[in-house]
Amino acid sequence: MFAQNSFGGLDGETVNEQSPVTDTPRAKKLINAEAACLKEGGVVLRLAGLYTLERGAHNYWLTSGKDVDGRADGIINLLHYDDAAGACLNSLKEATKKSAVYLISDGNPLTREQICLSARKSALYSDKVMPAFLGTDKDAMGKVYDGSWSNEALNWKPRYISFDSFMEQH
Repeated sequence: MFAQNSFGGLDGETVNEQSPVTDTPRAKKLINAEAACLKEGGVVLRLAGLYTLERGAHNYWLTSGKDVDGRADGIINLLHYDDAAGACLNSLKEATKKSAVYLISDGNPLTREQICLSARKSALYSDKVMPAFLGTDKDAMGKVYDGSWSNEALNWKPRYISFDSFMEQH
């Protein structure tokens, strides 16, 4: 079972596996699905924003030609698809605690603007124009994931230590 972005903490706070979740209709659906999984002794992995070279928010923001509805300095937690798969595999092998929630990210959150700047380090996006960010300081800032307990419990670490380093390599 996997759920994304159901945490509270939208003003730059750090959240972990025990942090409260938001009270939105979308989040309630995810939390109900998590609860059903946990009730049966399952494991829940809450994944950060997933990406590959050609998939993810960076691709949409840099290729759509549209403005971004969010603050330039809004925080986004990221995770490469391969790292998500690795965390899933480790959860099957290493998770000794049943009915547990794990928080999975690369541990290096970036702002929306930093994501676009990092993506432009790749030849695929080097000629793309930075989008306009329409958010203001009245909009939510985002949150920082602290998945250190999850990483240790699952004996897992990301192959790609950050989105920026991934883009520098590609």
